[in-house]
Amino acid sequence: MPKSFKLCLTMAGAVSAGSFTGGVLDYLIETLTLWEEAKATNRKLGVNHPEYNHSVPMHNVEIDVLSGASAGGITGTLTLMSLLSKNHKPVNRSNPKGEDNLFYKCWVKMADDDKSKTLEKLLNTNDLSKNKIPESLLNSIAIDKIANEALTINSEVRYPPFVSKDLDLILTTTNLRGLNFKVDFSGDSKTNSANIITNHGGFFRYKVKNELFERGVPPQEDSLFYVLDLNENQDINYLKDATLSTAAFPIGLKSREIEISKKYIERYPKYLFGMRKGISPLILDNEESYKFNSIDGGLINNEPYGIGIKVLNEKNKTLKTNDNYAVVMVDPFPNQDNNPSLFNSERDILSVAKGMFKALRNQVMFNQDGIFEALSLSDRTKFLVAPSRKTILNGEAIREQHHLASSPISGFSGFMDEKLRKHDFELGRKNCQDFLRYHFSVKEENIVKRLGEEIPKEAIDRFSYTNPPSTKNGARFFPIIPDMKTIEAFNQKFNLEDYGTDATLDYPTYPKIDLEEFEQAYKAPIKKRIRSLVRSISRSGILTFAFRLIFQRKAYKLVIDTVRNSLSEANLLR
Repeated sequence: MPKSFKLCLTMAGAVSAGSFTGGVLDYLIETLTLWEEAKATNRKLGVNHPEYNHSVPMHNVEIDVLSGASAGGITGTLTLMSLLSKNHKPVNRSNPKGEDNLFYKCWVKMADDDKSKTLEKLLNTNDLSKNKIPESLLNSIAIDKIANEALTINSEVRYPPFVSKDLDLILTTTNLRGLNFKVDFSGDSKTNSANIITNHGGFFRYKVKNELFERGVPPQEDSLFYVLDLNENQDINYLKDATLSTAAFPIGLKSREIEISKKYIERYPKYLFGMRKGISPLILDNEESYKFNSIDGGLINNEPYGIGIKVLNEKNKTLKTNDNYAVVMVDPFPNQDNNPSLFNSERDILSVAKGMFKALRNQVMFNQDGIFEALSLSDRTKFLVAPSRKTILNGEAIREQHHLASSPISGFSGFMDEKLRKHDFELGRKNCQDFLRYHFSVKEENIVKRLGEEIPKEAIDRFSYTNPPSTKNGARFFPIIPDMKTIEAFNQKFNLEDYGTDATLDYPTYPKIDLEEFEQAYKAPIKKRIRSLVRSISRSGILTFAFRLIFQRKAYKLVIDTVRNSLSEANLLR
């Protein structure tokens, strides 16, 4: 059997800009499906049949690991559910409203319904009580509604050929309780001398029940994952809780209480520290399971490609030898802090405090699980899909200054209006189309080694491209996942006859927000939410009245000025 090219797909945190990631994954699955249909037709005909299409590459690509944090964790779960569903449909000219598409439903429509919009639900005050300190600044009912409608029973799990039956879903989490480990410093077993270290970063790892795996925690002691049965409500709820917890944006959205098997915790040191002796987890004797409050997985590991490639390597022992793998990270907000000369000489307490928190955050990201293994990957094994919006002027593509409509207000602006999220979703599809055709590739001379078989000349002529583009003497590359809408990539010819506008996606029109209309709709709900938060925190009717009388207008002005300035800076105001 020919070897498969293994994929690890990593989805970074992005708040409401997860709509971009959803668009990328939607186009990726559509492309893999069309390619598989073309391959299936060839296999049915046989290579000697006169109608056999030699321009269709017949190598195998398999999605083996999905890893995600925060909004990327949500998209990771949606990817799992979409890949294994027989009802999934891509969003294209045949399905512009996103019917039977979880990415579109969750990231574009969100919690909008006939009764209220998503932002109205986030501002609703029915989660607040004057006798209880609030769990979050925003009402998480909207997030719960999205999860409850998206994550449902799948009684007919099916695996397309491009999905591994050993598929892993990894979701990062931040454990506020922390998991304590006792490190033995005695040197012998008689002396009680130990140091305690605490880990607040963690992950959920899932597989799906099939002929290879039984439901539950596997019996093997070195297996650190849970096997979900997607036909069981309890397991759907496990997945839902984990997904909501990785997306619990600190303070903004409520934290989630998580309960996991004690057996899982007992195996954790072996995963973290290998086979080393003298390290053991500390769990209360009367705890039958381990409970903790979980918040946004992106707080500690926002771009979990390290742990993704670590798991991929664990499962495929010959991966590095064969070089038949790649990690693709979709990141709406890739870290661009790369100026080596940037130095702040200020040493006042405020500057030091800012620098300290930045240093702690960066060091946590640097120490993420598996990152050093990921950094040792060979050439053309790490790929990034990041937002890119261009304008065509005189036949030349000019890169715009602003790309995502959901990026203002620290990524929260997408909650304001569906058209912002729709733009980013469509941009994700467009960027993925360009990525698959002209970036996600191997050098032509490495085709056999990396893809596992010879590619017919007809297929190379159809899909290969050069860098610089369309230059006869440029370096030649062949796409790992060929886009069946392509007629001739080198000359940028695409199948408009069969696919119409889907063959060459345009950059979506950048949306605009009318701030007066926004204020008319949301001024009262914003004021009420602020006032209710003050009441819940102060637990005093007098203080709440004083706030309403003196500070409410200033508080609202601060909010709306922040919104105005952020939208204006992103050129989103009408």
